[in-house]
Amino acid sequence: MLAIIGQVIRQLREENGISLEELSSRAGISVEKLDKIENNQANPSLGVLIRISRALGAKLGSLLGGKDDDHTAVVTRKGDVAGNLTFAGNEQGKNGHLHFYAMAKDKTDRHMEPLVVEIAPSGGATVPELRSEHSGEEFVYVLDGEATLYYGSEVYTLGPGDSIYYNSVVPHFLANETDAPARVLAVLYTPY
Repeated sequence: MLAIIGQVIRQLREENGISLEELSSRAGISVEKLDKIENNQANPSLGVLIRISRALGAKLGSLLGGKDDDHTAVVTRKGDVAGNLTFAGNEQGKNGHLHFYAMAKDKTDRHMEPLVVEIAPSGGATVPELRSEHSGEEFVYVLDGEATLYYGSEVYTLGPGDSIYYNSVVPHFLANETDAPARVLAVLYTPY
C-alpha cells in the first residue's frame, strides 16, 4: 500500500501542475522527505499524509486509494483487515508504534477515515514531546487491550469498550503503556 500512496501523491501533484518544492512548502515538510515519500523510501505518518492531502486539495481517502463521487456502500470483512495494512507512522521516531488498517479504502467519496489501529506496547518508553496535531476530529473506540491518549495537558486511559471523541487540532498522542498489544477503532474526520 505504501507504494500506492507515494504513487498517488506524485500523480495528484503532477496532474495539478504542482512542483515538488511547491508541495513541500504548502505541506510544511522538507523537499527531501516528500521526495522519499513519493519514491516509497519513507513511511509517512498520518499527520504528514493529512498535511499533504490538504496541500493537494484532496481528501485523505484519495491518498489511501479512494476516488471521488461514488455512492456505493463498501463492506470490509473481518478477514480483509489483516491483509489490509495501510501504513505505520515513523516520523522522527513518532508513531512508529502504530499500525493502521484502512477499513473503507474502497469507499471512494468518504469524508471520514475509519481505521483499525494496532498499538504496540511501549516497553517503558517515554511519550515524545512531538505530538500529532491537524485540523479535524477523531473518535477512538478500544477493541482490545488498553490505550492511553495524551491530549493537550490531559491524559485518558481507556480499556475495552471505552471511547473518546476529540478535536485533533489539540496536540495528541496515542500510546499503549502496558506489556500487551492493544487495538482500537479510530474514525478520523479531516475537513476538505
